[in-house]
Amino acid sequence: MSLPVVSMEDAELFPKTQMLEIQTPLKSINHVEFEKLSKISDDVWWSRLVISTRGFVVNHFKNDDERLFSIDDAFIIIHKIFVEKNHELSSVEFVKHLNTVVGISNLDKVLTRLEQGIHDENPFTDPESSVAFSAIFGPPNPATYHVANLQKHAYYTFAKILQILMNRWTTENANAKKKGIRFDKDPEWQPDDRVVLFEEFYQGNRTWVLTDFDRHMIAFWRPKGTQIIFGERQIEKKKRSGFNLCDYCGMLEQFPEQFKLMDKFRLCSSECLQALFSQASKT
Repeated sequence: MSLPVVSMEDAELFPKTQMLEIQTPLKSINHVEFEKLSKISDDVWWSRLVISTRGFVVNHFKNDDERLFSIDDAFIIIHKIFVEKNHELSSVEFVKHLNTVVGISNLDKVLTRLEQGIHDENPFTDPESSVAFSAIFGPPNPATYHVANLQKHAYYTFAKILQILMNRWTTENANAKKKGIRFDKDPEWQPDDRVVLFEEFYQGNRTWVLTDFDRHMIAFWRPKGTQIIFGERQIEKKKRSGFNLCDYCGMLEQFPEQFKLMDKFRLCSSECLQALFSQASKT
């Protein structure tokens, strides 16, 4: 069985909408089928799915910095669970809790009212949902309610896209395979402009504008983070045009010769120089 095929132009996965609707409760992802998928999944496929979903979500909140930071935190956690396997929850446990969270009616309204101090509907204290909400967001208190209200679009959208992919995966493995560019192994894969990291890269700024999520991705995939993010073929084209990668972290230059040679290495920052020396001293 193969992984689901995903297209960045897939309107069902990444619709060109002005707002993200999160009122309608989602049907539960079949965790038994999900466990089968998780056993064959490739880390690159999952990582690019998280990258794409995160980019799609933040594209709707460009002018809300606090929400952007919280959404990034949510997707870093999702990446740790599904790719890094570095979280107290396994991916199967997480999906079970996520099913409960996104199965709540009027989730948007419920979390907004909780943050406002209106507790007539509180899934954090309801016996049927308290474990799941606390596992995803934290213990019931005003600070948690605030964070949950900021992160709700991240978890809901990820669950919605994952549910669509799970349904397709089950169908595709029973019938004919769908043609398309594969997240996990096609060198032609690259993110759509609407959901790309490093958005400032395409605007000609002389300095990178990196979020916590960007830094996390670069650090985790070092030194091939830009290949994971932009796609192998895109990086090859950039290198043929005179662009360089940082010899330590793999960051891509915004313009040719941006990164200066430091002790025979082309590095993007003094931090990478120090990290390179520290690594060399341990070997």
